[in-house]
Amino acid sequence: MISPSIVIEVTAIYLAILFLIAYFVEAKFEQGLNLSDNPIVYALALAIYCTAWTFYGNVGLATSTSYLFIGVYLGPSLLFLFSWGIIRRMIRIRNEYNVTSIADFISTRYGKSAAVAALASFIALVGIIPYLSLQLKAIFNSYAFITTGNALTPNSSSIDFFVLLSIIIFTIIFGLRRLDQSEKHPGMVMIIAVQSVVKLIAFLAVGIFVTYFMHHGFGDIFSKIANSPIIVETQRVSQPSFSLFFAYIFLSFFAIFLLPRQFHMAVVENTEEKHIRTAAWFLPLYFILITLFVFPIAMAGMIAGNDKGLADFFILLLPLRAGNLWLSLLVFIGGFSAAISMIMISAMTITTMTSNHLVLPFFEKIKMSGFLRRHLLPLRWVIITLIMTVAYLFEVKIGSSYVLVKIGMISFAAVLQFAPAVMGALFWRKGNKTGAIWGLSAGFILWMYTSLIPAFVRSGWIGESLLTHGPFHIGYLRPENLFGVTGLDPLFLAILFSMIFNIGFYVLGSLASTQNEEENVVADKFYNIAKKHIFTTSNSLIRDASINLEEKAKLIKNIFNKYLEDAKVEVAVASCIEKAGLKGKSLVTINELIRLNNMVERTLVSFIGASLAKQALSEESLFAKEETKQLSGVYIKMASDLKLTPKELGEKINYYEEKERLQDKQKDELENMVKKRTEELEEKNIQLEKFNALSVGRELKMAELKEKIKKLEEEIGV
Repeated sequence: MISPSIVIEVTAIYLAILFLIAYFVEAKFEQGLNLSDNPIVYALALAIYCTAWTFYGNVGLATSTSYLFIGVYLGPSLLFLFSWGIIRRMIRIRNEYNVTSIADFISTRYGKSAAVAALASFIALVGIIPYLSLQLKAIFNSYAFITTGNALTPNSSSIDFFVLLSIIIFTIIFGLRRLDQSEKHPGMVMIIAVQSVVKLIAFLAVGIFVTYFMHHGFGDIFSKIANSPIIVETQRVSQPSFSLFFAYIFLSFFAIFLLPRQFHMAVVENTEEKHIRTAAWFLPLYFILITLFVFPIAMAGMIAGNDKGLADFFILLLPLRAGNLWLSLLVFIGGFSAAISMIMISAMTITTMTSNHLVLPFFEKIKMSGFLRRHLLPLRWVIITLIMTVAYLFEVKIGSSYVLVKIGMISFAAVLQFAPAVMGALFWRKGNKTGAIWGLSAGFILWMYTSLIPAFVRSGWIGESLLTHGPFHIGYLRPENLFGVTGLDPLFLAILFSMIFNIGFYVLGSLASTQNEEENVVADKFYNIAKKHIFTTSNSLIRDASINLEEKAKLIKNIFNKYLEDAKVEVAVASCIEKAGLKGKSLVTINELIRLNNMVERTLVSFIGASLAKQALSEESLFAKEETKQLSGVYIKMASDLKLTPKELGEKINYYEEKERLQDKQKDELENMVKKRTEELEEKNIQLEKFNALSVGRELKMAELKEKIKKLEEEIGV
């Protein structure tokens, strides 16, 4: 075993190195250099998907369920290899609307609905807090194992406090020190990328050690397995059913971009859209490398006769028993990296969603608590501390119960409930707020009934009769065999029924109600976002500059005063005016006022989310009655000039957008053709110059030869 003091000291040094890296990257960012703006760094940051569950749990899965663990990585690999365009669309929408979280993204599409945002945030909170507990459990148990040889040793309060405090401090300093959550966090991104490298190196190191130093390669391990009837039989009976394997692939396909931490790293922190192309091949390669030695390690542990109950810790146990303590320490640091990277980003994103969509709306309704709105940053610090404390208490109280062991896939199934609303937002214009609320609610209820409650039953918190006989002895309603379906894995059935209800109610609610005007506009933008076009009004429709900008600035101050401290209000207002291109102006046009209004909304969205930003601007609009009338006049004039109804105007806009897209495409093709022709001409010119040079050379040689012949003739007297 390794001394606890050594483990703590090495961990503290590792955290200090991460802190210095993050601090250096943040300092460079302040100077205008973003070191995290790199495709490989982006792809490594996405490898946050590989948590402590990957690091330790894969080996455990391989011993108990054979190749099932492969499904966890096959799903996201398929997404990045064949459907990475989904993430590209989401990035473009994020850039357009300044969204800060998956809840904000869904809310923005459905009329910036506060109800949709709150529901999505609540689902994420319920689904992710136990998952945070799982990561803490992995850290505490691996620490206990490497220092005592027993993962069930009671946790040390000192290491608990050290880990919790480190995570909270890191997350606040590099993730929550600014109010604007739409800003990039280059320091955080860089240390996530570094941790991805560390955990991969650690896993490959122990895999190579076990496979090539403790044994003589893959062939040796597989031959020993073949000579062990017990292991062969264990692997045969542990092979997963097709329905369970498919469930793992399906859940992981969507989890890679719907989990709050994955959405944040893939969409919010993206600096260049083209980085996705690198991630499309790099991430599947990373998954192959980090799972390459899973099966050999699992089988080596079984060949050595170790207890299958310790399978999650074979990766620590094997080098420890071989006397390679430093390798075991490296493995511990790798697992620690896998856990804290997930915890930091998940805690940051859940804190943002909770504060923007659950806590702040509550303060809005209670006048006495209104003053708290102006202290959003300290509020978020309190919220993240509470979330981490709840996750820790969850781990302490529940320990090794069934619900915590299975929470990985249960959490994946929770965020899967976002899929219909998100995919509908991207690909179905008719989806609306009512459909989103109905679908999310129905899917969440079915998820709880078919996934969470059975886990509670198996943990001993609810009577077994619910699973065996159903509620009120109605066998047709048994959670794991809902509607009498048997013969399929319970996880597959949970996915099947939650998706049937979720999609069904989403479609039904959308068809049973109509989109309002704002939803209709946003729906078109979401649908057409891949075309990257902007429709602008004709210059002839722009009115004279007659709107007093100073008066509008006062209104903006009143809006920001609700959520910002006095010192920050002036800065925020000046920033909005400057970004809208209105600095130094006293009078503005209606078009410029629209631009300013949009900039104020984008700024508010980055502070408090889309739904509250919409509410704040509706309570105190920048448009006076006369300006609203003037704005309406602009659109009436547009429709009148084109002799169109409002609906036809929208279709006309789409027509011109499509025309513009085709023109851009033709322009690109023409430029490529010209470039190709230019290159061909340049090549021909080079060849001609070579030919000319050769011809001149020949002429010179002929002249020299003639001169020599002439001299020779003179010498011989011819």
